[in-house]
Amino acid sequence: MKKRYLIFNLLILIFLGSCVHYRPPLKKGTEKEHPHVFKARDHFLQGIYYQQEGRYPEALVEFYQALHYDSTSATIYSAIAENYIQLGEYETAELMLKNARRLAPNNADILEMSAEVALRLGKDDQAIQFYERLLKVNPYDDSAREMLILLYQKKGNDLAVARHNRMLMELYGANKDLLYRLTQTYLRTKKYSEATKTVRSILKLDSTDSKAYYFLGLMQEQKLNTDSAAYYYQKAVKFDPKFDQAVERLNFIYRTKKAWPQIVRLYKYVLKADSAAAPAKILIAEAYFNMNQPDSASLYLKPLLHRSNLPPGVFELAGRIALDQKNYPQAETYFKKAIQADPENRLAWLLLAFTYSSMDDVARADSTYQELLGRFGNEATFWAFYGNFLQENQKYQESIKAFKKVLELEPNNEAALSGLGIVYENMKMFAQCDSIYEVALQRLPDNPLILNNYSYSLAERDKDLQRALQMARRAIELSPDNSAYLDTYGWVLYKLGRYQEAVKYIKRSIELRDDSAVVIEHLGDVYKAMGDLENALHYWKKALELEPNNESLKKKVEEYQ
Repeated sequence: MKKRYLIFNLLILIFLGSCVHYRPPLKKGTEKEHPHVFKARDHFLQGIYYQQEGRYPEALVEFYQALHYDSTSATIYSAIAENYIQLGEYETAELMLKNARRLAPNNADILEMSAEVALRLGKDDQAIQFYERLLKVNPYDDSAREMLILLYQKKGNDLAVARHNRMLMELYGANKDLLYRLTQTYLRTKKYSEATKTVRSILKLDSTDSKAYYFLGLMQEQKLNTDSAAYYYQKAVKFDPKFDQAVERLNFIYRTKKAWPQIVRLYKYVLKADSAAAPAKILIAEAYFNMNQPDSASLYLKPLLHRSNLPPGVFELAGRIALDQKNYPQAETYFKKAIQADPENRLAWLLLAFTYSSMDDVARADSTYQELLGRFGNEATFWAFYGNFLQENQKYQESIKAFKKVLELEPNNEAALSGLGIVYENMKMFAQCDSIYEVALQRLPDNPLILNNYSYSLAERDKDLQRALQMARRAIELSPDNSAYLDTYGWVLYKLGRYQEAVKYIKRSIELRDDSAVVIEHLGDVYKAMGDLENALHYWKKALELEPNNESLKKKVEEYQ
């Protein structure tokens, strides 16, 4: 308990000329003060002495003696309460303070002691009432107001918190600390208009305050105005490049929009303030990778790879960069490091399997898939990848089993439904092929992948070409910039003898993706059907450059050259 109560009481005693209970001055000619008052004073002073010595039971005896001689003294009641508090007798102290408040309802020290006793008894609502009364008596009691604000925060009464913060500004004037507290309160209560006003007040005091811009960004983000939010976060980072929260929010917005160049600029700015910031370099590398600039990504990432305690995701990213660069041994090394750091890293296992497959190491790719499925066998996506791997390596029966496992886990999985169709077609099991595509269309009638693959399968067999055309047209309606779907539509047109239209769509496909030997060969075939052997040979040769071991292409070139 604060010693200032004792000091205050002693000053009162001295000020009142050794009187325990204040009385109005005696008029001239009246009787002298009753001797009981002097006895009360003596016992009271002796009680104070014992209290200062820590002899609380003895102090209580003296205070009760003083109370016997003067039962109208709020000071004596509060002194008794203070000693009971020291002894841990809070309920008794509460009773004494009730009497003290009856005699001196506006005494600041008694009200503060009452609030503290209420807190010790777990009576927060009573404590709030006492602090409110105290602040009416003395609005400049900052410790009381701070405690009151804490109590209101505990109860979730943000309106009361805001009210008292405004009172502090009325008393002392606006300052950034109070404005921040008020802003946070308004944000919790979603009073964005009021919060904006307080933040604007902060910026009037300091136009370079990064935290104020950060709060404006938060409010815009709450309103789903991400462009405006990004603007304010940029301002926050401009004035404080080490403001991690603002950087992270801005990064989140950019990532959501896949704005990789902006992420590069953001973290390069951060690096100007801290050139050793490894997280910034990692995020720059990731952004460059997503921009299809693996060499730039590697430039930022490689110098970090010798460090210890790197997150497993760093090695995964390094592996992806190496895989993109077709540096398969290095990709293998990094993916293994990622797995060693975190054996549950699903993507690292999958990418390691991709790496072995790209190296034409079918055995190690297969064993890696087996390891992956042993760990995560309930994930349909991994079974679908495994099914595709088996199909590409002409392990058709095993591929069928893998795709059927996918459909057990996810009956509407488009990769499995389409994959089964491709496998059955490769096995010349056309009845089963058409059957699975029909099932797929019943389940996923507007799935562009299913529509495209079924259409292409029919076209390759010169079967039901009008229906194939309808499905191919629907696929490009659903996904107009998919090069594979445009090629299929053009190929069906070719099969129908509509060569000029076929050229248009296949050329559009090549504009979107110029590295597909199959599509380029298709364009050559269309020109050949139109009697334009010059263009036909031109495109067949281009296709042969991409697939130099394609025997059927070689024969075409040799035959018409």
